Amino acid sequence: MASDPNSPEILATQILGNVFIACIVLSNVPYFYKIEKSRDVGQFNIYPFVFMIGIFSSYSQAMMWVVYSMICDIEGIVPVNTFGMLFDLAFILIFISACKDLSVKRKVMVSLMIELIVLVSFVAIVVFQAPKDMHQKILGWATSILLVAFFFSPVLNFYPMFKQRTTGSLSLPLSITSILAGVAFGLYGVFLEDNFITVSNFSGCVSGIIQIGFYYIMKLVIRISPPKIQSKNIYNDNADKDNNKFCYHHPSQELLLFCEDCKEKACYGCVVGKTNHRGHNLDLLNINDNSEIEDNIKEKEKRKEIEIEKEKEKEIKEKKDSEKKQQDNNNDFELDIESNI
Repeated sequence: MASDPNSPEILATQILGNVFIACIVLSNVPYFYKIEKSRDVGQFNIYPFVFMIGIFSSYSQAMMWVVYSMICDIEGIVPVNTFGMLFDLAFILIFISACKDLSVKRKVMVSLMIELIVLVSFVAIVVFQAPKDMHQKILGWATSILLVAFFFSPVLNFYPMFKQRTTGSLSLPLSITSILAGVAFGLYGVFLEDNFITVSNFSGCVSGIIQIGFYYIMKLVIRISPPKIQSKNIYNDNADKDNNKFCYHHPSQELLLFCEDCKEKACYGCVVGKTNHRGHNLDLLNINDNSEIEDNIKEKEKRKEIEIEKEKEKEIKEKKDSEKKQQDNNNDFELDIESNI
């Protein structure tokens, strides 16, 4: 196996891995662009980008891989992890600047500070206290555990999605890109003879395959046993307010967006799906003031009622015209008979 960092196979896998990971990181840009443009975070969950109990965020594992690569002199994984770390930090700062709830701001900032303190303390202890020949092993295990946990975190949502008969936030393009990135960096680790890079990145391939398999299994389950929905009209004024928070088409997704084209609420699943609101003009909902949205929904329902009435009137008119035409034809036929007699 090659170990020269400038060998063609190492350079090829390094470039491909960086490109695929960059695509995954950039997939979050549209959501944060909407937040920055509207200056409203709605109910967007920022914590996966910051810190989650038991599973570290993408920010923390990217930071740890940067430290690992710098200490172990592995330049190939520095660019993509630095790129991911800076973008995640930018996403967090955009969220903090746009968030109007001071308590949420404090929680996000405190979580970020705790994460930084824990990570910096851990790295400092390893660098200054552990023997030098153990640095790569300790940091390698830490970064590998963080990356494997990050890759497999979507699996924790499988049971809730199965219960609700939905594919939830699973995305086939992202799962496929994760597999390709895992293969590229897994081979990069093989060529470098670094087991930590190899095993942790190949786990991303396994996670992506599991997610794709679960996606198609759920599609089959939904077809055989569709989810039980109490009411199709999720905008019913008499319905419980909590029911209006979730999407009819994607029950696990909250209605955080408003489609200006359709004049109705939507979730992020509706935006990336094959139908619904993909490509439409969408704005983040202001959860503190839904009066304008409710007016738009009522206006849309009223327009639908008017259109239905017009269709009924048109059908009645066409029926009357048809009957009249038939009657005229009958009269003409009788006149022709009389004239012949």
